[in-house]
Amino acid sequence: MKDCGDCRENILLYLDKSLCISRAIEFRAHLEICEACRQVVEAEEELSHLLHRSRPLYSAPTTLREGILRATKGASPRDLPPQ
Repeated sequence: MKDCGDCRENILLYLDKSLCISRAIEFRAHLEICEACRQVVEAEEELSHLLHRSRPLYSAPTTLREGILRATKGASPRDLPPQ
């Protein structure tokens, strides 16, 4: 890893455990010496944990979910209206 720019590009990959072993080792070594990147990783980890603990305030009613499933059964992406 050359500098903080490379490190910042790999933070989410690191948190998702998607970095190859050699890159992960380089990443961890950089974090040991760089307080700024370490703080970014900690903030991203905290946000990730918060999002995982969060849940929707309301669940969709069963009838709505069933209606959506019936309406989309057999539909392909081409059948959807343009956005």
